[in-house]
Amino acid sequence: MSKMNDKILIVDDDIEILTMLNSILSEEGYTVYRAESGEQALDVFQAQPVDLVITDMSMPGIGGLEVLHRIKQLDPNIEVIILTGHATFENAVKALREDGAFNYLTKPLENIEDLIITVKRAIEKSKLRLENKNLIEELKREVEERKKIDQALLRSKTNLQSVFDGISEPLIMLDRKMTVKVLNLAARDYAQAKNYMDIVGNQCFIALAGKSAPCPGCKLQKALQAGNPMLFERKGLIDPSRIEEVVIYPMHKNIEEEEHAIIRIRDITEEKKIEGQLIRADRLSSLGQLSAGIAHEIRNPLASISLFTGILCDENKYCRSDQEFELFDEIKSSIHRIEDIIKRVLNFAKPSVTSSEQIDLNDLTRESVKLWSSKLRKCQINIDLALDSGLPPVRGDLIGLQQVINNLILNAIEAMGQNGNIKVITAQGPSTLGKPTQSVFLRVHDTGPGIKKANQEDIFNPFFTTKADGTGLGLSISHQIVKRHGGIFSFENNEDAGTTFSMELPVGNLETESSTFIAYESRGLEN
Repeated sequence: MSKMNDKILIVDDDIEILTMLNSILSEEGYTVYRAESGEQALDVFQAQPVDLVITDMSMPGIGGLEVLHRIKQLDPNIEVIILTGHATFENAVKALREDGAFNYLTKPLENIEDLIITVKRAIEKSKLRLENKNLIEELKREVEERKKIDQALLRSKTNLQSVFDGISEPLIMLDRKMTVKVLNLAARDYAQAKNYMDIVGNQCFIALAGKSAPCPGCKLQKALQAGNPMLFERKGLIDPSRIEEVVIYPMHKNIEEEEHAIIRIRDITEEKKIEGQLIRADRLSSLGQLSAGIAHEIRNPLASISLFTGILCDENKYCRSDQEFELFDEIKSSIHRIEDIIKRVLNFAKPSVTSSEQIDLNDLTRESVKLWSSKLRKCQINIDLALDSGLPPVRGDLIGLQQVINNLILNAIEAMGQNGNIKVITAQGPSTLGKPTQSVFLRVHDTGPGIKKANQEDIFNPFFTTKADGTGLGLSISHQIVKRHGGIFSFENNEDAGTTFSMELPVGNLETESSTFIAYESRGLEN
């Protein structure tokens, strides 16, 4: 170590000793300060910090040990060497162990080299202690700073997690290796996991899809490479019957950071259903207008054909054989059939509801079931009614809604043919019409073979039918009637468990009691 800046304070009431020590230590390159008493030594020490103190043991006034104690109080890191001309073993032990002196030297100093070595070691120890103290203080500051940073990071992470959890749609942060880093509460529920750690740290295709390899056509790498958000639709990862909109948001990174992306998943199944219903409604409206125009065009020549057929069948004017009369009867039957189809077409294109009144769907359902009781018995089909006794009324066209219920029951009967079960349910619940109101629901479930997947897109289209003698207008007309009432007409199909047609209508204005219960009516029809 360099001595250029090392300072030593010498304390002794003997001027000769002071002069000798000053000369020796100055020649060694130390800066030396002198004090002839303990009081003077304390004043010099407080005015000029030094690296080492060498003090005589016995001095008038404040002695060497008192100087040692007071200097240690002022600076615990300073080292003090005791000089005495009356050395005993007990005094040396006390000075070193109890009083904290670095060393104990006797006067006269017979070996100057011992003094120089002792001084050098004392200063080295003092500086080492000071360096250790500074290092410890620095470490403490670093620990405190690190603790503050960790606390800030924890608060930031907690706040980020709170923001994430406050978003209702699943959010997942992934790295380039598809490892899940962060997810929100909605994503945890989406993955059907009990806690976050079941997913965090695992690759997404393992934690979410239960697969051993990335999903086919995964777009994460492509989005990260492009650095731009990517949006696409897919079948539900957990529930394939749902439709999901997935958006990948690549996160901007620094050079030393890994690439990450946030994935947002949104269930758009209901939106797609509504979109399909709007498209279907628009298509039906266009077809309805076209059909009405065609029906009017057919009606005029058909009326002429019917008139001339009646004239040709007049026995007073013409003599016809039995075979000719059979042909004319067949022509008349076909004319009536065409007229019936035209009537249905015009009803389909009907522009508005003809009447508006409070309607009890339960009563309307019971009346419709009575109308079909004979056919139900003949086909050996059992019908169960599960009608909500507290069902509020709806406002609309009584004849039109009864036609819808009749169509649904007839379709269920024809779907099963012989033997089977029909269940009709009425209930009330929150509206799915995009309004914060209540709705009334009527569902008709049959145990037939279900609707083939290839036909599901067309069943509400006019003139589409799978029946040899069907017109294909029943469901189309029913759809139009429900639409005119501000409701939704839909179906759910399972080829192994039949079909359920549903009608949702907004509740009427009439006040109803809030307490309701389901009354189940079971009607077994005898053969």
